[in-house]
Amino acid sequence: MLDINSEIDFLKESIKRLGAQRDDGKYACPYGKLLRDDKVSNTLEALNGTLKAAKKQKKVSFDAELLLSPRDDAVEVVLLED
Repeated sequence: MLDINSEIDFLKESIKRLGAQRDDGKYACPYGKLLRDDKVSNTLEALNGTLKAAKKQKKVSFDAELLLSPRDDAVEVVLLED
């Protein structure tokens, strides 16, 4: 079991691994891609909890209060810092 800081670090690595670098240099990944990735689902027990904590710490950004599938599968989760 990872602590929240380790979970956020893993999330940041996963966004880079699964996502793409945008024109502004930041990495972004669709929520649905994160949700359906085996490595993410096997490592993070509560992806939404980790996303919420990372957003609160200004490590990531996304345009929703709470991400839900399939409604929000295309919402970009943007990595704000490496």
